[in-house]
Amino acid sequence: MSKKAAPGIGLDIGSRKVKIVQLKKTRNGYSLVNFGSIKTPPGAVDSGYIHDPERLGECLGELIVDLKLKNKAVVSAVSGPQVYTRTLVMPRMKPAEQRVAVRYEATTFLPIPVDEAAIDISPLTFFEDEEGKKVDLFFVAVRKQQVENLSETCRIAGIKLAAVEIEPLALHRLLKDDGLGVQAFVNIGATRSTFSVFNGEALKFYRHLSFGSSPFLLGPSMDMEGGVAGLEKVVLGSSEEHQFLLRDIISELSRSIEYYNMQNENEINKLMLCGGAASINGLDAVLAEGINISVINADTLDRIELPTDTSEAVRQEMGNDYAVALGLAAREVI
Repeated sequence: MSKKAAPGIGLDIGSRKVKIVQLKKTRNGYSLVNFGSIKTPPGAVDSGYIHDPERLGECLGELIVDLKLKNKAVVSAVSGPQVYTRTLVMPRMKPAEQRVAVRYEATTFLPIPVDEAAIDISPLTFFEDEEGKKVDLFFVAVRKQQVENLSETCRIAGIKLAAVEIEPLALHRLLKDDGLGVQAFVNIGATRSTFSVFNGEALKFYRHLSFGSSPFLLGPSMDMEGGVAGLEKVVLGSSEEHQFLLRDIISELSRSIEYYNMQNENEINKLMLCGGAASINGLDAVLAEGINISVINADTLDRIELPTDTSEAVRQEMGNDYAVALGLAAREVI
């Protein structure tokens, strides 16, 4: 007998809102089983770092009970400026030996003590030169305390943290092109953003960006059915503050794209816009003109089947705010 498909659950903890979503595998993608959100308690999370796991866990626990997810396993992500990434060229060796060697190498560049870091690596390409067999490795590290605070938050909330990854992997899982070419994503959240580039299945570049979409957003709406708190409207204005932020966004993206293109043969020719900023009318066109490449709003619901009675407001919220949570949930769908 075949094993019954088990829904996957993704937990995305942001500075403004905590989102949780449950998906089930279908023939053409995924179907939405359950979802909900809460406002992040003030001061509990800043730039991806959980400062108060007890208060956050207690608030999240109320949502977990409402959604009937008690004791379920979830996938979540670490994010923020204290996520350190790098591509390393190392001699090819057995996986266990490679991990030991990488930790030793990390002492030469990691800005935190290696003993305080949770480190992961994944091979990108294998090759051979005059010095012997080599491997390109994607290296990612974060403070152990950041992972421990996330795990403690989940424990207090009454759920089990099954896996931890970084946000770009979740976005790519949801939006990857089957053609396996170069894909670039900018995920603009309320207070922070990320820029990432994939070549096929391999994450080649990842950068944390210090801007967010909050200055563009107007008036939060009342909570809608299902616990989703949306925005009444999002505008792109001509105020001095907006223009300053736009120049900052364009400058940061231009530098990131230029740096990637200098290091890689296959250049970026299209940027996918994700997050709440994707609902800002005209932002894609303004960014495209500023960085001089095509910018498109990512269709994060392309492979997600929503209930037929889903309102347009909830659909927009799911498409914009739940992209990372959806991608995390898709990891554990079997």
